[in-house]
Amino acid sequence: MREDWFLDRFVWLMGWLLMMQAAPTLAEGVTPPQEPAALSRSFWSLSIQDADTGEELVGLRSHHLMTPASTMKLVSTATLWSQKGGAGRIATEIRTDGTVNNHILEGHLYIVGFGDPSIGSRYFWNADRDLFFKEVGKALRGHGISAIKGDVIALSPAADFQADNPRWLAYDMGNAYATGSRGLNAYDNSYTVTISDYGRRLSVEPDLPHFDLSIAYETDPQRRGDSLYISPFKSADGSYAITGVYPANAKRLRLRGAIPDPPLFVAHRTKSLLGGMGISVNGSAATTATIPASTQLLYTFQSPRLRELVGITLVYSHNLFAEGLLRQLTYGKEGMPGHNATQTAIEEVKRYWQGRGLQIEELEMMDGSGLSPENRVSAHFLAALLGKVHRADPSGAYMRLLPRAGLDGTLAIFLKNTPLQGKAYLKSGTLRNVVCYAGYVQLGEKTYTVALMVNNFYGKASTVRKGMEQVLLEAFGF
Repeated sequence: MREDWFLDRFVWLMGWLLMMQAAPTLAEGVTPPQEPAALSRSFWSLSIQDADTGEELVGLRSHHLMTPASTMKLVSTATLWSQKGGAGRIATEIRTDGTVNNHILEGHLYIVGFGDPSIGSRYFWNADRDLFFKEVGKALRGHGISAIKGDVIALSPAADFQADNPRWLAYDMGNAYATGSRGLNAYDNSYTVTISDYGRRLSVEPDLPHFDLSIAYETDPQRRGDSLYISPFKSADGSYAITGVYPANAKRLRLRGAIPDPPLFVAHRTKSLLGGMGISVNGSAATTATIPASTQLLYTFQSPRLRELVGITLVYSHNLFAEGLLRQLTYGKEGMPGHNATQTAIEEVKRYWQGRGLQIEELEMMDGSGLSPENRVSAHFLAALLGKVHRADPSGAYMRLLPRAGLDGTLAIFLKNTPLQGKAYLKSGTLRNVVCYAGYVQLGEKTYTVALMVNNFYGKASTVRKGMEQVLLEAFGF
């Protein structure tokens, strides 16, 4: 009897040990989902990882390269966040090569930017969009300046070369969502064109120097919506053409376009608003590739903190902010011969994450925003990168900058009224025949990283999203 008792206890103990070994997996409640019908005619991949250990719990084609669309913003922002944190700011300097005599600045005023994408951005809802320009005027008055004898000159350095990424589609590049990042940016580098009088008149706000639009679109009484876009290339007469089809029954429409020369606009806007503040400028508004070696600093304007800029990038999928934050990685770095600033920043991204153990061959990065259809990254890479961010800062500060499923920004509808509403912090990404989601899922005390990517699908994106919801809900046991 005693031997039987010991045998029973031994069997029970071995079973308990086996159960405890399996407990982490069972407790995860994470299982490979079935393929829903909505995704059956697409190529999709999924990686779900334990954010605390980096273990991949579900991997379905997770090492295949996929087009990520705007989930590429996770790579650019997470790299900057990991290197610099969220407390820093981006400076813009006001300098001069002259002296002040009898309240007159005898010399030029230089505006030197270091890539702040936020000046006058419409995404700061309660802020005066001309705050920067007014603060410059206030600082000049503080120096006793009431007139400028020289020019207002914005620095447009060599690093601004190919700010409009050549990997982007020409179809996109004249429009407000595809404006590149410069050293100096303002108003989201965008303008609004109002088309009125049933398509016959154009007006632009704000006023842009040396800028004209022309009508090259057709009107169609059968159309309910427009198919208008703005060409990024100058026509023979120097104007930028608006092409496509205008619905003939629409009395008025508005489009947003990309400012062709943001630094020149900054110089022009500064001169104009200084005049309105009682500081006259005798010279012109201009740009330069370099400034004199010996200039005097008059004022430094500081951007909002990086955490706020990263938050706007992720919640509103702001392409300009993403490109600007990516380019922050170039300051203090020597670029490879022939590389533009974006390429230099991408090399820094690769160097950094390879040094932290990621498989860098699973990242083919062409920009910071995901706008280029040539971007490629694996679901495993995205989920692993997010896990490293989490383990370096378990407070979840970066995670909470992402929109919450069913509640915020681009995630307001996805997973709404499901058990994952408010528990998934995800970045969405959409291009033609591409829908992706990547981020974090927090269930109780447990945090997971997830990347779900669908490419080359048939049918409507809304149908695909429903299938993706089904995948995530099933994977997490709902």
